[in-house]
Amino acid sequence: MQHLKTGLRARDPEELVEIFSDDVWRFVSSQVSRREDAEDIVMEVFSVAIDRFPKLLAVDNQRQWLLTVAKNKAIDCLRKRYRHAEQPLETCEIAVEDLRVNEQLEAARKALRTLPYLESQALLLKYVNGLTTEEVAKVIRKSVPATNSLLQRARESLRTALSPVFPDEVKKQP
Repeated sequence: MQHLKTGLRARDPEELVEIFSDDVWRFVSSQVSRREDAEDIVMEVFSVAIDRFPKLLAVDNQRQWLLTVAKNKAIDCLRKRYRHAEQPLETCEIAVEDLRVNEQLEAARKALRTLPYLESQALLLKYVNGLTTEEVAKVIRKSVPATNSLLQRARESLRTALSPVFPDEVKKQP
């Protein structure tokens, strides 16, 4: 379903929010641990988008533009939190009945946090937000071949990070 959104274009700010808010939310909430921070960042992203909507109408891929702004806002938030060190970051758990699913989700989050920043960003953009490799390359400002290599390394790093937790479930792809 996410791939269908790639070609969608908003004609007005309301439509922009309607079409892309889920994508922006998914990406931002994967980047910051506090729900309040994620909500603030999403609001900031759409505030910027609405302020610059005439420019956004001329952009080839509105979704990619929004996710780039979201990435930058999330980085700003994390920098601010790091500098101020108000309190330890709390993890925001998704309400899931099954404890095993919760454990798997937390293990995946921890594994992603062990990866180099660019690798985790590329994986999240590709597999959580459903961007194509070309779109990921534009967001992270790398060439497509470099992004392909990065994604390959990232998948291998994630497999390695998850293998102690899920030895039977994580198998090396040929």
